[in-house]
Amino acid sequence: MANIATILNICDDPKQLQFSSELLNAAGYIVIEAKDANKALTLCSQHIDLVIVHSQPRSLPPPCCKLASELTLGVPMLLLHGEEPVCLSCSDKAHTATLRWPCNSAALMSTLEQLLKQHAVPRSLPLGHTLKNNSVASPPQVQDHLSAFTYPEQPLELFKRAVESSANAVMISDSLIDTHPVLYVNPAFERITGYSAAEMIGQNGRLLLGNKLDQPELEVIRRILRNHGTGHSILQCFRKDGSPFANELFIAPLLDKQGKTSHYISIFNDVSERLRRETQLAQLATHDPLTGLANRALLNDRLARAITRSQRYGSIAAILLIDLDRFKNINDSLGHAAGDILLKLVATRLESLMRAGDTVARMGGDEFAIVTDLAAKEDAATVARKVLSTLSAPYTIEQAELFVTPSIGISFSPDDGMDADSLLRRADVALYQVKENGRNHFRFFAPEMNQRASRILEMESALRNALARNEFELYYQPKIDLFSGALVGAEALIRWQHPEMGQIQPIQFIPFAEESGMILPIGEWVLNEACKQAKKWHEKLPISVAVNLSALQFRQDNIVEIITAALQNAQLDGKYLELELTESVVVQNLDAAIVYLKRLKQLGVTLAMDDFGTGYSSLSYLKQFPFDTLKIDRSFIQNVITEPNDAMIAIAIINMAHSMRLNVVAEGVETESQMHFLHRQNCDQIQGYYFSKPLTAIAFDEFINKTRQHPFQNSSAENAPRSLLLVDDEQDILNALKRLFRRSGYLIFTATSAAEALELLGLNAIQVIISDQRMPHMNGSDFLGRVRELYPHTVRIMLSGYTELSALTDAINSAGIFKFLTKPWEDENLLDEVRHAFAYYDQRMNNNRKKSDN
Repeated sequence: MANIATILNICDDPKQLQFSSELLNAAGYIVIEAKDANKALTLCSQHIDLVIVHSQPRSLPPPCCKLASELTLGVPMLLLHGEEPVCLSCSDKAHTATLRWPCNSAALMSTLEQLLKQHAVPRSLPLGHTLKNNSVASPPQVQDHLSAFTYPEQPLELFKRAVESSANAVMISDSLIDTHPVLYVNPAFERITGYSAAEMIGQNGRLLLGNKLDQPELEVIRRILRNHGTGHSILQCFRKDGSPFANELFIAPLLDKQGKTSHYISIFNDVSERLRRETQLAQLATHDPLTGLANRALLNDRLARAITRSQRYGSIAAILLIDLDRFKNINDSLGHAAGDILLKLVATRLESLMRAGDTVARMGGDEFAIVTDLAAKEDAATVARKVLSTLSAPYTIEQAELFVTPSIGISFSPDDGMDADSLLRRADVALYQVKENGRNHFRFFAPEMNQRASRILEMESALRNALARNEFELYYQPKIDLFSGALVGAEALIRWQHPEMGQIQPIQFIPFAEESGMILPIGEWVLNEACKQAKKWHEKLPISVAVNLSALQFRQDNIVEIITAALQNAQLDGKYLELELTESVVVQNLDAAIVYLKRLKQLGVTLAMDDFGTGYSSLSYLKQFPFDTLKIDRSFIQNVITEPNDAMIAIAIINMAHSMRLNVVAEGVETESQMHFLHRQNCDQIQGYYFSKPLTAIAFDEFINKTRQHPFQNSSAENAPRSLLLVDDEQDILNALKRLFRRSGYLIFTATSAAEALELLGLNAIQVIISDQRMPHMNGSDFLGRVRELYPHTVRIMLSGYTELSALTDAINSAGIFKFLTKPWEDENLLDEVRHAFAYYDQRMNNNRKKSDN
């Protein structure tokens, strides 16, 4: 060949493509690579002397057929095939040869030379000009450049330049001498290994292996040398400075003119970084990235091996499943970064307890596991006690001392199961029992636990179908105003009527509904049903309905939209829906909670903090939220007349709520004595079995009829009526106010002038006064100022359409008013303000009595 040939090498296997191209480069050919026929056709703007196509069994049509169908001039083609049969349609063509791969390099080079001699393509034409209709045409400037290119250099010189420019290390050694001395290394070899050419010439390539001559991969290289074949392996080698590197080595024989192996060419590269990444990926596949402990997948494997050992040697395989108690509180209060630090510290402590051969794993979240081989079951109790003691010691994170306790469930093989899945499941059942019974302990699995776990699973499964089967029903517990005896509302309480298990109480299924996420569709159903029922009752009595919101419901991004839809579907005014939330629900994310609560208030709904006193009971939290009502938990009401501490807590909550202008509802009132005590402390509303147990919607209809005809009467001897004086010179205004306050049970007096009002004050014990500002003879500011001097304990409210600044200033300065309100008024707002005024009056009188007693 007068000039070196250019070969288009097509192969979809990257390693095979790289290896074959390096052989061709070493033989002096210019190689252009393509992974398929489509890519090859885009490269045809260059001059191509020959095409090599490696067999691609999954490619239809084969790339050789695709190229052959496009070519009109005979570009020689070499088809390399493996075990699969060669493409018959292409192999019969005159300019095509076939060869089995992998093959002897001498056979490959001989076939290439023969094809190039017999089927030479005119050098002035790039391959693009051999395609039908010039389907891939090269630009004119490229054609001119290629036509003028005459390849002035001899092949040997070009080969030398190509090898010395290669990024891969090239080493040529003599095969005829037993020691296989190195004859040539290129600059890349010097760069990668640190050895100069002068230092390597005459040495054996084993110099790079250092003392690592027992590597299993070396046997691959020895076999290649014995058989004069080709192949590759990855070896651990060492640079001149002693630093190790991973050497991916490709080796092939070079043949002399007689076809005998005279030399070996070795091509290699440093793949240390690639192997490091692969090792890192393998580590991530089997280990927890946060703690470095084994993950669930590796734990399953280690547990299966432990079970096998227990069967073979008669030992006991044990798994301890460990859960950190109330870990979520740490995440919520200190943040996830602190939580991650705590998990790492826990992992370190667990590892310090383990023997060689034991496995510690992180299962996910705050759950860990230990797999260990034991001689007796009692040894597991010893391990569990060590874990309890070690993990319960304080942790210092961000200058804060934290305490966390573990709960541990334990199962054994062979007693509790013969496979990893069974042992994990039963350890989890035992762990659940610990959680239910106070936490911070350990428990072995027992068969009766399985029965209970099966019942739980059965309940969870049934729960998913309960909505579709209409098995839920709402019950309603009445709320009674303590002073008027009027029915003012109801709390909606869900019940589950299971066809086989009977009626299931909320405490039995709500926790499972929250864990499984079923609380979301169930909660939405409760909202819609309660709103519809409240609307129906409005035909008889306009009462509000209270609905509990769970933490999961409240955290929904669209909770406001869900409640809006429920109100709209029922055509219910928002003021008749009360939403009850516990303090723990709203403090989980303060900023988001404040935004959601304010949006809910814009709908007109009222907000109640449920179970107050059982959670944080934080005033700093409470003042940030727009609540309307506090509900005292039944746990304080149960012993309120026998336990001084419970009584003091109830009194404190009532006084604090009234000072913050909040209404107070006491839950769980069951006796008349409890009701009287709460009345004396000015609690606003009560609910409980003393008035009524929760009722079905139909039974609640009858309850409404009964209370309308016979309102509840407070028989307490101390139940003096609350007296309210209304003063306005317009009779229509007085009549409207009397109608509004009649349902509240107040003793109402009316006057059309200040003089008439002062006469009534002299004859009756008046507690709260509502007065107009603009009246003949004496205006409201002067009248209330005189009342302040004569009857300082009265609570004074001004209700006026006259809102000049001077009138407001006079009312505040001279009359000492409790509230300045404007006409026209909102009924609910005015009722609320008067209720607060009476609470304020009662609180002041109680304080005065206490002072006089002292």
